[in-house]
Amino acid sequence: MKNLGLFFGEVRSEMSKVVWPSRAEFLGSVIVVMIIMIAFSVFLGLVNTIFYTGALKGFQYLILSR
Repeated sequence: MKNLGLFFGEVRSEMSKVVWPSRAEFLGSVIVVMIIMIAFSVFLGLVNTIFYTGALKGFQYLILSR
């Protein structure tokens, strides 16, 4: 029990040294991350659609060209 109290005391001490971002910095970072996630999702969706369409056309060509 003594070690557990010491552990949490050290955790509290270390957490007091952390420099937390301001609300404006935090919201700015969240917005940047969300924009990047949306852009990457759109990009991957387009790549997926292109590959799907290409594979579908390729298989149709292979099956119907006989």
